[in-house]
Amino acid sequence: MENVLKAAEKNGAKVVFADNIYAYGRSPGKKVTEDTPKNPYTKKGKIRLHLNNMLKEAHQKGVPTLICHFPDFYGPNAENTLMHFTLNSMLSGRKARYVGRMDVKREFIYTPDGAKAMVELSLRDSAYGDSWNIPAYDVISGHEIIEIARRTTGYFKRVSTVGKRMIAFLGLFHEGMKEMVEMMYLNEEPVVLSGEKYEREIAPLPRTTYEEGIQRTIEHMKQKK
Repeated sequence: MENVLKAAEKNGAKVVFADNIYAYGRSPGKKVTEDTPKNPYTKKGKIRLHLNNMLKEAHQKGVPTLICHFPDFYGPNAENTLMHFTLNSMLSGRKARYVGRMDVKREFIYTPDGAKAMVELSLRDSAYGDSWNIPAYDVISGHEIIEIARRTTGYFKRVSTVGKRMIAFLGLFHEGMKEMVEMMYLNEEPVVLSGEKYEREIAPLPRTTYEEGIQRTIEHMKQKK
């Protein structure tokens, strides 16, 4: 981030940062707005908050910056995601697993929707020096995701869940999984973003339904195989 900000200052460039929801910490029990205090307690969350502060300080010093907070992604080419992990196994006919509790509803944003919203912000000078929450179409449970995917893939086998204990066990052998343990709270107490500010000051948010988005994602995955 230091190098990016130095390069932006030297070249007179603007910086638009695609961030996640880690800096907000645990869910306050209602939709999170840009004014919700950021109280991260995880390592990843504290790093994200530090990056946010660096961007805000750079803006005050003359480098135009803006921050977009997104929930978990899914969509074409979004392969390093939780939903891709499940959809790819279903499409391949292998034993499929879903990370987290299937009965808990949470947000997954379709990547083209997030990109459109972010580009719209980047083209507006008034958006810089601020942070913006970009929510998904709605919240959805793991059960609902699996049912949509079954209709598209024809997968009929049982889909099991990956819980905190399994992630912790895998973390004994894989550093990435070890770090993921502390983020499992998002699968139990989801942080849900409010897009009220964006829709009030910018435009209606792009909102692709999960039915359409998951179908498009799977069709894209089929073409790549």
